[in-house]
Amino acid sequence: SAPPQAGGDVVFAIDTVLNSFDPNVAAAAQDARIMRQIYDSLVVLDADKTVQPWLAESWTISDDGLTYTFTVRDDVVFHDGTPFDAEAVCFNLDRIKDPASASIYAIGLIGPYASCDAPDASTAVVTLASPYAPFLQILSSPFLGIVSPTAASEAELADFAINPVGSGPFVFDSYTPNDRIVLKSNADYAWAPESAEHDGAPLIDSLTFQIIPDATVRLGSLRSGAIQGVGNVPETEASAIENDASLEFYAQAQSGSPFQLNFNTERAPFDDPAVRAAIRSGIDIDSVVQALYLGVYERAWGPLAPTTLAYDKSIEGSFEFDAEAAGAALDAAGWTLGSDGVRAKGGKRLTLDYLELAPNREKRQDIAEFVKANLAEIGVAVNVRIEQVAGYQSSLQEGDYDIAGLSLVSADPNVVYSLYSPQFRAEPGRNGFNFTRVDQQELTDLVLAAQQELDDAARIGLYSQIQKHVIDEALSIGFYVPTYTVATNGIQGLRFDSEGYPVFYDVALAG
Repeated sequence: SAPPQAGGDVVFAIDTVLNSFDPNVAAAAQDARIMRQIYDSLVVLDADKTVQPWLAESWTISDDGLTYTFTVRDDVVFHDGTPFDAEAVCFNLDRIKDPASASIYAIGLIGPYASCDAPDASTAVVTLASPYAPFLQILSSPFLGIVSPTAASEAELADFAINPVGSGPFVFDSYTPNDRIVLKSNADYAWAPESAEHDGAPLIDSLTFQIIPDATVRLGSLRSGAIQGVGNVPETEASAIENDASLEFYAQAQSGSPFQLNFNTERAPFDDPAVRAAIRSGIDIDSVVQALYLGVYERAWGPLAPTTLAYDKSIEGSFEFDAEAAGAALDAAGWTLGSDGVRAKGGKRLTLDYLELAPNREKRQDIAEFVKANLAEIGVAVNVRIEQVAGYQSSLQEGDYDIAGLSLVSADPNVVYSLYSPQFRAEPGRNGFNFTRVDQQELTDLVLAAQQELDDAARIGLYSQIQKHVIDEALSIGFYVPTYTVATNGIQGLRFDSEGYPVFYDVALAG
């Protein structure tokens, strides 16, 4: 290929609105793709997911696994001129823990974080309430990117969310809601991790993420050269792009939890595990995934994606689509067919409230319609309810739904802590990712034991038990593995981090 050009501007098209660029608070993958460019993390995971230094130069861990002592770099400066030091590390961890921050995802990532002390500018001593095996790996997440203490403490939460200040290779320039966010090269950047391909400032002058919801417009702009990259390539176009010599195509299967349908176990009918299992048997997952994603996305089975550490392949095939068996199981549970073709029990019709978020990210609304059609065949009515963010979050907080879908990106299987721990059930005024609303002591104990187990083999065994428990109890249904597809035209050097987020630091315009 031609040698790269210095400078220039890159425009990357995305299909979904953005919510927040505050890593301590935000929760959405689309926001993390932008935050990864603005913020640095304490550590980075290399290609084989080994922890390597970044803002932290080195660290030691106490024998009991409760104290982590980090030695941090002394040459890092935030975009607002504030020097990075150990106090900044403590500020970030304390800010996440502070209930006033209303952290959605980072609060689960830091697990049993208790306190942080900075005895000097280069030393941060972090204390945990209990051993936490994934702590170092988790610190690499863009959701634990380090924010400027000055900027974050001086701004209101809502203001900082759209005026982010980090220490990363790109500096926030402007944000136009529902249109674009513009980032400029950080000319002073000199602390990239060793895994990067070059040192110093980014190779391009600016990076714009432009929201273009229409896939035809996105791809037309890419092919014409008006923009240099697009995310979430339509499955119908993936093969053509892959075979187009003028374009580059990337498919990054994301680690963590795949897209699952979660049953609200707190209310009927899904307080009955027999009904949960029956409904699962009534959904033809293979056909849905093939029809919608054309082989670009892999079918999922349980709460962990296959790319995630401790994934248990033995769960595959542990249940199957069998409409006849599903109907028989519902009969046995007392839900019998009525004259209108819908099952009922004690005078109550079997109608499920299926909650989904607008817009139609990754065709999740289409999944809802497939599920509705499948379940109608066994006498189950489904009300598909598409909500905007405010209504969606309100329904989750009130527990006002029967089925709700979710995927979570994570470098570690401890993602199940956020998914199945009772303290992460959403409540009025507080979001959370326990969409099943489950509170089972056996499962809670397993999740905490896995989180605290420092022996790798024993930890993997515990996560195997957790995956089997979720399937045995039919708490959630694994549907597909989110795969971030990207196409580019006229750039080189695009990389992806350990969680599948794009990294633009080494990107240059092709010569």
